[in-house]
Amino acid sequence: MKSVQLHEYGKPVTLVEAEPAPLGDTDVRVAIEAAPLNPSDFLTLSGRYAVRPPLPSPVGGEGVGVVTETGAGVTAVRTGDLVLVLPNPRPGTWQEEIVVPERFVVRADPRAEVTQLATAGINAATAYLLLSYGELREGDWVVQTAANSGLGTFVNALAKLRGVRTLNVVRRADAVVRGGDAVVVSDGTLTEQIAAALAGDRPRLLLDGVSGPVVTELAAVLAPGAHIVSFGALSQQPFTLSTPHLLFKNLTVHGFWLNNWIAAAPREEIERVYADVTALIAEGVLRTEIAAEYALADYARAIEHASAPGRTGKVVFTR
Repeated sequence: MKSVQLHEYGKPVTLVEAEPAPLGDTDVRVAIEAAPLNPSDFLTLSGRYAVRPPLPSPVGGEGVGVVTETGAGVTAVRTGDLVLVLPNPRPGTWQEEIVVPERFVVRADPRAEVTQLATAGINAATAYLLLSYGELREGDWVVQTAANSGLGTFVNALAKLRGVRTLNVVRRADAVVRGGDAVVVSDGTLTEQIAAALAGDRPRLLLDGVSGPVVTELAAVLAPGAHIVSFGALSQQPFTLSTPHLLFKNLTVHGFWLNNWIAAAPREEIERVYADVTALIAEGVLRTEIAAEYALADYARAIEHASAPGRTGKVVFTR
């Protein structure tokens, strides 16, 4: 089978013909239909991500496909099911098939397009879970950084469903934000922009995927008792929060990594979350802009496209 593999961290990947992996009693074999190229994948390739599989290793942190074989002890899915392959310690969705422990597969809504389902495993689920913080009520404000990302689009769509308003922070004036109630640019006038957008309201939740000093700027406008959730560091700067804001506003700071939730959550909760998000994808409520689809044979062009600055939309490997 064709497999995009990493042989040395920080070096280019190669396309190889690999032998199919053996199937254990609690394993599932999935024929991959679609798999996105995510920032976390590129961090893995560089060796700067928390997931560091032993090398050589196939690549790809999430995807969607059809179950072709199950181990004798598997009960959660059956042959023929359309499933999401969730992030796990052994990546491998950038290949024609993957063998993965039952823990890391979950049924997807078969009504949905596979290219749309390809990003449900990480972005859609993360957005869904991030909005569970802070006990939000209808009419509340949520602030999010990296608002022009695919994840940010999902946050806006899910917030709208709940009657929650979003203040979207971007780093460039030309960044395109889909959905949401207000957009501000993280520049020297950020404080004034926020004041005009909120008109005196105080957000109860900050979702931060950028990190750096912008967190302290945004914390200044939060309501007392608000929650801050850090889930990324696109700026590659340390997370910074002033002590007075933390103490006097009684703020609560959370770190969120989806892999931790997948490893710890009860199976019933995982199935419920993914049933909800894949149904919303099937209904068109959650939608990802697809920039391009590539076959595995075109892996070099796909990686170049996905790594291009200013790219909009998701690059996806498809069958």
